[in-house]
Amino acid sequence: MNVQLETIVFEKQNNTAERFDRIGGGFYADVYKFDYKNSDPVVVKVYKSKGLMEKEISQIQILSKYALFPMPQVIWTHNADDVFAYDILAMNCLSGENGGSVFYLNPSKRAKLAEQVVDNLIAFHNEHNPNGFGEINSDKYYKTFNEYYIKRTVDIFNMAKKLNENGQISDYVLAVVSTAVKNFDKIFYLPITESSLIHGDYNMWNIMIDKKNCKVTAVIDPCGCMWADREFDLYQLNNANGKHLKLFETYAKKKSLSENYRQKMAFYHLFTEIEHYYNSGYPVKQEQVKKQADRLKSFLKAQA
Repeated sequence: MNVQLETIVFEKQNNTAERFDRIGGGFYADVYKFDYKNSDPVVVKVYKSKGLMEKEISQIQILSKYALFPMPQVIWTHNADDVFAYDILAMNCLSGENGGSVFYLNPSKRAKLAEQVVDNLIAFHNEHNPNGFGEINSDKYYKTFNEYYIKRTVDIFNMAKKLNENGQISDYVLAVVSTAVKNFDKIFYLPITESSLIHGDYNMWNIMIDKKNCKVTAVIDPCGCMWADREFDLYQLNNANGKHLKLFETYAKKKSLSENYRQKMAFYHLFTEIEHYYNSGYPVKQEQVKKQADRLKSFLKAQA
């Protein structure tokens, strides 16, 4: 694969890279950095499934309009063919280091970085779609979030059943998912009136920073960007080193939260994780998913 990838990149760039390295990856893609002697480096994303590249391009385009910090720009693309059977997205290399591994002992530095991260998220959330709720560039939007999200919830429940049949998730987790679907209206009992722009994967792994100067330098990797409940993004603020930075607490000081935000966050977390595992084919981290199910179950018990 690496030889084929080098060939594609050489043809597109018309330049030979001094070196290239895999710098990251996840559920849906692997990411490589190509370094050149006399030109800027290029970041290349190789997608594991068809259709994801087009979605990410659309998501970056809309989020970039409202982001307070730079986001990747598309340089070129490659559609899967007989030579290389994966879609490729080439982007400019943004400055900074991955924020997910950065820890400050100084509380003022933590607060300074958290302010920037949260202000950018709020800039997204302050954008609304007058047509309603749904996917970016959708042919159909829904007047209410519940109408849109219940359909997606049922789809994820069916994914959970298939994962259970394959031994990927336990009967216990499936039972929690089933109960949550049945109690959807009890969890989402408050109207969600504004369709906000959601990043979908907004955690410190997808924030680039200048550690020395304690500054955000870029925002990357949207996944599941849509017009939705703005609180959909909030559980991600506790991922990576988000708790260390107190990202959620910083957001809560700046934006009011619904009285049912805790159970919604637990619901979004479990259901989104199941959706990712099913769509990506990654082996499920069963203990992690069980903890998410435990948290959601605690709210379901309180409402029983």
